Amino acid sequence: MSEPNSEQHEQTPDEVFATAVLFETVLAVAAIALGWTLGPSAREYMPQWNPEDLLPIFRGIWQGALAAVPMLVAVELIRRIPWQPIRELEQLSDDQMIGALVRLRVPELLVISLCAGVGEELLFRGWLMGWLRDGLSSLELPLDPVWIALVLSSIVFGFFHPITKMYIFLAAIMGCYFGVLLVWSENLLVPIMAHAVYDAVQLVITKRQVESKSATESSLDSSGA
Repeated sequence: MSEPNSEQHEQTPDEVFATAVLFETVLAVAAIALGWTLGPSAREYMPQWNPEDLLPIFRGIWQGALAAVPMLVAVELIRRIPWQPIRELEQLSDDQMIGALVRLRVPELLVISLCAGVGEELLFRGWLMGWLRDGLSSLELPLDPVWIALVLSSIVFGFFHPITKMYIFLAAIMGCYFGVLLVWSENLLVPIMAHAVYDAVQLVITKRQVESKSATESSLDSSGA
């Protein structure tokens, strides 16, 4: 009974793509709306569009792209740790959501990654981190409110990715990294690009691994037949 039902509700690649893009777009719109109603606006961290001086925009793009490299290296090293929670990360392609995403074409994965970078960074770093900072500034705290807001927003970011406990923890660490990038650069384009490039590389790698595994299994089945 459950098998036909699951097949009936399985999304097509076009539906998966549309759903992912729509979801990340909603996050971006929510960030803008929250900034407008509650403050602060994420625009304070975005470089101004000036055709005569595009350097801040280009700087944010290339710095963000380079900032993705340490994350990619760190995750690759973490994957080599012989620990069961880490091993579970290797099975993420079996997750329904991840499995649906890797069925998409590479250009579609790149679009989704860019949308995720824009939507999630606008919400968590552009708005939430600043909102927490402003709220904490009125309190007499032993630490700089900026860093407390960075950690708190990163924890929320981690729980926003509830795939496994380890994935939540790693997402929170990455959230801290994105937050540090924003504090350092004061340019939201930097964490946006770092996020987008990281997601794009990981999704494409996962897609290639799944396709290679499927091809190997098909070859073994054919040989066995």
